[in-house]
Amino acid sequence: MNFPYGEWILMFVTLVTWIEKQASRWFFLKLSMIWLVGKCLEGMIPLSSSVWHWHYARLAVLLYVFGCAWKQAQRRVWPLLLTSFVLSMETLFLVNDPGVIPYSSWLFALALVTIAWLSAKSYWGTVLALTGSVLWGQGLERFVYEGIFRHVDLPDGFIWNFGVLVLMGWGIWRFRRSDYSESAEMVPSVEALVPASDKGIIESAKDRELQ
Repeated sequence: MNFPYGEWILMFVTLVTWIEKQASRWFFLKLSMIWLVGKCLEGMIPLSSSVWHWHYARLAVLLYVFGCAWKQAQRRVWPLLLTSFVLSMETLFLVNDPGVIPYSSWLFALALVTIAWLSAKSYWGTVLALTGSVLWGQGLERFVYEGIFRHVDLPDGFIWNFGVLVLMGWGIWRFRRSDYSESAEMVPSVEALVPASDKGIIESAKDRELQ
């Protein structure tokens, strides 16, 4: 997943929310602006080397989303520890036995999302666990595995694209469901629209039809 799917999804969702004038448009606009500022910093402050390739735009978005999730989540520490452990295990597999498990990136990504959701039991708790574990994992790679990797993207492109796809899809589904439930509650029933003086006439008509 070298193609920037995550960036395109973020920009597309921001555009759609502004066209539909949804309440979440300001949140996605902030994410897009933060990504743009980080992208500008990549050109102004080139700290990347031949081994460690820093993506400031993705890091800035991760840090902002992590802060938002920390305020909203109820379960914080335990899901974060579990997902960080899973991500650390993936790094050990890559260092010691690369390529032993087929489709290891997909398997570890699915395991990461599943464990985050089962331990957090909420959307924002899952977001907190995923973003926090990615931030912890890239710090671990940078300072512990110095001299082992030949090229590392911080954050990893596959995890970034996969996480954006899953969290964006889940978040859009939650917004759509809440909007549908609110609109359903706002629609009154047919009997509520009938005046009280006419209800007796309707009930008598129903009784005649049953007879």
